[in-house]
Amino acid sequence: MRTSKFRRLALAGLLGIGLSTQAAAQLWGGDEHTPSLVVAPTSIQIDVPMPVSSGNLQLMLAQATTGGGLAELKQQAVRNYTQHLHSELARELYEYLDDEEIPLVEQDGVLNLHNTLELKVIKHLNTMKPKDDYDLERGNVALSGEFRYTLKNRSGTALREQRINIDDLKIQEQYLVRSYYDGRSGDDDTEEAIKKALSELVEELVESMEDNLEADQLRDMASL
Repeated sequence: MRTSKFRRLALAGLLGIGLSTQAAAQLWGGDEHTPSLVVAPTSIQIDVPMPVSSGNLQLMLAQATTGGGLAELKQQAVRNYTQHLHSELARELYEYLDDEEIPLVEQDGVLNLHNTLELKVIKHLNTMKPKDDYDLERGNVALSGEFRYTLKNRSGTALREQRINIDDLKIQEQYLVRSYYDGRSGDDDTEEAIKKALSELVEELVESMEDNLEADQLRDMASL
């Protein structure tokens, strides 16, 4: 977006390198009267459908025999999508806060932001058509659940809270699976469809938070 190269380095430090609290505050700067903000890691619980990586049941079972079973396959998918959500949330949120010139710190902030996401990915089959040498499956993935965020002061008092019903956002993405009868590798873009839906969700969630994360709003909250 509008993040300069220097601020992108600061962002990378906050997300993975582990800058000290003082260094992070200096890098992000901002109005001296704008309260510093700690962004806690988002608590994410996500449920995904089975199969998790292929529309070909035989291939999925073969993977399960070498990878610890169907439960392990699903857990791998949960970890994959959870990491995707964490990455997308961090990128969208920190870029917005950078634009607002909010001083971000790792601890001892004037304000603290806490997010909780409970999410279910639902796979809807629309059509299954046999072709000459493969089955063609078409459908969509939809998202259901709830997102909550709370802005607190140092003493832990909630100053702003909001709950968002993810069902109301009506996020859906189409998927396609081509499974060959002879067992050769087919096509399955279910994972791409799910990640696209998750990225769209993150954009909607951060947008819903923006009014309460403006510098003026944070200054008003810090004065309460």
